[in-house]
Formats: sequence, C-alpha cells, structure tokens
Amino acid sequence: MSQPASAVQWDLEVDLVAVGSGLGGTCAAIAAHDLGLTAAILDKAPKLGGVCAYGGGEVFVPNSHTMQAAGLADSDAAGRAYFEFIAAGYADPALQSKLLATMKPAVEYFEKQAGVPWNAVEGLPDYYYPDAPGSHAGGRYLCASLFEGAQLGPWQTKTFLTPHFPMGVEHKELYAWGGLAKVTTWDYALLGERITKDIRGWGQGMMGWFLKAALIDRAIPAFVDTKVVALVTEGDRVVGVRAEREGRSFCVRARRGVVLAMGGYDHNEKLAKQFEQAPAWNSACPPYVHGDHFVLAGEVGAAIASVPPTNLAMFYGYSIPGEEHEGVPLFRSSWECGCPHAIWVNQQGERFCDESFYKDYQPRLRQWDGNRQTQPNVPPFLIFDQNYRDRYPLGSFMPGSPIPEELAVSANTLGELAAKLGIDAAGLERSVARFNEFARRGEDPDFGKGSRPWAQRLTGDPSYPNPCVGPLDKAPYFGVKLVPVGVGIHSHGLETDVHAQVVHLRGHPIAGLYAVGNSAALRDLGGGYQSGTSNMRAITWGWVAGRHAAGRE
Repeated sequence: MSQPASAVQWDLEVDLVAVGSGLGGTCAAIAAHDLGLTAAILDKAPKLGGVCAYGGGEVFVPNSHTMQAAGLADSDAAGRAYFEFIAAGYADPALQSKLLATMKPAVEYFEKQAGVPWNAVEGLPDYYYPDAPGSHAGGRYLCASLFEGAQLGPWQTKTFLTPHFPMGVEHKELYAWGGLAKVTTWDYALLGERITKDIRGWGQGMMGWFLKAALIDRAIPAFVDTKVVALVTEGDRVVGVRAEREGRSFCVRARRGVVLAMGGYDHNEKLAKQFEQAPAWNSACPPYVHGDHFVLAGEVGAAIASVPPTNLAMFYGYSIPGEEHEGVPLFRSSWECGCPHAIWVNQQGERFCDESFYKDYQPRLRQWDGNRQTQPNVPPFLIFDQNYRDRYPLGSFMPGSPIPEELAVSANTLGELAAKLGIDAAGLERSVARFNEFARRGEDPDFGKGSRPWAQRLTGDPSYPNPCVGPLDKAPYFGVKLVPVGVGIHSHGLETDVHAQVVHLRGHPIAGLYAVGNSAALRDLGGGYQSGTSNMRAITWGWVAGRHAAGRE
C-alpha cells in the first residue's frame, strides 16, 4: 500500500525520481536536471536500459530536422494525416495534438543539449506507404549513431545488450548488405571488430547515448536491483517512493514528482492474456516488466485507459531450446515468414494473410469463428522448404546448420510434414500448390505478399522479382509451430493528461505523479502502431514530464 510521508525516514532526497531506466525515465531525469532540479533513477533490474535497449532503436518523427538537413521533403500536415490514419479514430485529440506538437522539439533538444547524434534512416518507408494518407517513402525514422560502450565508464557492464540484433550494425549498413534475408553475406569482419570494441547499434546504442548523458555527463545517480514497492504520499500528493534495496527499505523523497517509466506488463502472463485478449503469451523483452505501475498508481486512485489490442505491436515466434536471457527462455519474433520460400498456414493447412506484413497478419490471427467458438488461425505454422534453408537462417541457425527437431520438424513430403505438425494434409498440399503456381511469377494474388515497400526493404531478398515471394518446391519441407511473442507495447496503461500526469479515477491529475513510455496508455497514438512511435512517445512524454515537474509546462 502507499505510505504517508509522516511514517517515512528518507534515505535520499531529490526533486524527481524516475522509476525505470529505459528511454522515458532517463529522458525525464535529463530534462528535469537541465532545468535545475535534482533527479535519481531507480530500476528493479540488475542492469539499465529497459525495453528500449532490446529494441531496434528507431524513432519515428515526420518532417524532422534530420529529414530537412538531408533534403527529404515532408510536412507537418502530412505527418498529422498519417498519425490520424494510424489512430483509426481511437486517439484522444488533445493528447495526439500535444504529441505531434512536441516530438520534434523533444528530439532536437536531446541532440543539442544531451549529445544524441540523430541520423535520418533513408530508404525505409512508412508501414502503410504508399496508399495511406500522408505516408512517406523514407526518412521519417531516426536512429542514433553507433555508440562506444566504454563511454559509460563504470556503467558499461551494467547496461542491457539486446539478444535480438547483432552488435554494431547501422540501419544504412543493414540495407546496403541486403537486409535481414541476406544475413549470410553481411560484413562479419567489420561486425567482429565492432563487437570486440563494444560498439553498439540499435536500441542498445541509442540507450547508450541517453544513459551517458544522464549518468556520466550529468552525474544523475542511478540504482539497480532497487524495486519500488510503494508510493509515498502527503495528503493528495505523491512525494516519494519506498523501495527495497540490498535487503532493506530504501526511501527516496521526490519533492517535485515521481515518474513511472517501468514499461508495461509483458512478463505478467495473466495481465497480458487478459488485456491483449490472447490465448497464450510470451515475451521478447527483458524479464523485469510485470505491470508494477498498475499496482503503485492504483493504490493512489489512478485510472487505467486502453486502446483496442487488435493491431498494435505483437508478433508470433518461437523459443530455441536452451537459449536464455537473464535466466529465462528467450523468445524471438519470427521474421522468416517475410522471406521467399516461406508461408504461414493454420491448422486447416490454409494460408490466411500477407506473411510479410505483420499489420496484416495480426488482426487475422484474432479472427473469431462464432459458430464453432474458435480462433481458426491460432496457432499459425511457419512452413518452408530446402530452397529457404539453402539461403536464409532460422533464428541463429544459418544455412547448412542442422535445426533441432524440438524447434522445426522436417519431412520429405508435405503430407508427412502435416502429420507431424497436426495440421490438415490435404489443405496444406492445396495451399502450397496454389502458392507455388503464382510464386514462380513473383505474384501472390490471394494476400499480396511482398506488395508493401516496407516489407520488401526489411525482410525481402532483393535478388528476387518479388523480394518476399518464392515457391516451396524443394524437399525436405520444414514446419514450426509459432506462439505469441510480445515486445512490450500494450493496449492498456495508466491514463495521463497533456502534461504526462497520471489521472485519478475521478478525473483530476494526481499531483506529483507522472507516467511515460509504455507505462502510459497509448491514447495519444490510438488504435494502430508504426515502428519507432514507442521510442518517440517515450522521448516526448519523458521530456514533457521533466519540464512540467520543473514548472516549465
């Protein structure tokens, strides 16, 4: 339960406490510090960086200063039209307007004042380009330049590194090397040199720049293995936190505010299944996000808000036997379905989606058969052949490496493969025959696989007429039963206002309490998702929270 301040003996007193060391919490601490406040960062994990450090490190900002510097034409009006398309009518107008008005000043601030070197990712289109209103052919994504881990000093070994992306790759290099499908031809000599020197890309690199700005340049104190268990209140105001650290109570006074920035609930299976309306749940995130923000804020009367879970950022994937991170099994989202010579089918052996575009397959996975009370497309099965194995990896298994039977079953015929997977053999044979008929011409008239420029760029093989389509006609055949894999972006979160303040059940802001990043409901974004918007939200609302606590918002 929350505690009254009169019953607390403070171990540390600052102006602002960020609970969580990911992007949102770190940005709030930096913004508050730069306006003359003292700040501290607490995290229950043994390392810093949060969910952002595991991610791709993209920040989606239309018409940014980096686009303008690169000579890439865009406009604020086009960006707004695109965000309204994504929202599908589910965004709060005031929150979305504040987000759109603040994201550019926020990212520019952290470049100029915190030294985060942004680059425009040219050539990577918006998800829904070219048909969505305001969509753009490329450049709206920002990424940070490569980061040398040694710049973190004593924190170098206490920050998360991602198990999902190779160290030291820039987006422009990824595309120049042919994308994810051409991983076997990447420059591994260069990668080896960068790994040896702890040169970081992706989310871990971006978080490196922000953590350096906070911990090294500003000497903001941070505490790992420090779990916040209660908020401390004085009347109706939140004035601090009670945490547990090294086996004892650790209380921190926050004179101006507490920022809840501990992510969502990806490792709370009960909450995830309930809120995301999923029959099962697994996570690709660091195993320290359990929905603690709901408990802490709930005890002081906070409201929960939501958007539809139908088409956010949730994937299907697998766990390689024996592969772990932070002592738990590692789950990978499956991008293999976007490559040539691979499809998805359901238990009837039928294709049901554009496998290369997860914004198409995700809502189709949620399809409900009201007559039979089933979800006919769950679970999906990844099906591929020896053509695929000759060219592309499955997770960490490169072409030529044997795949364990526990991960992928194999058979010399499609009928035998169907029997091993427990799917309808006749249906699978029909689906593959029909797919192959068109795939030999690079076509997919049924679902349009490979028709999205975004999918072509990310997972396609540019040496094919259709980078995402190739026939499955070379035995043996392989199949993987896939499971839901979350990436920390959820339909439910704490309700917040235009100052990032947490809103009480009775409709007023709770004084001294903020929520940012994935702890705050996606009502600013609405009913859809675009890669890079999660990091953009964290940066923007973290900046807003820190400034508001300092009296500047």
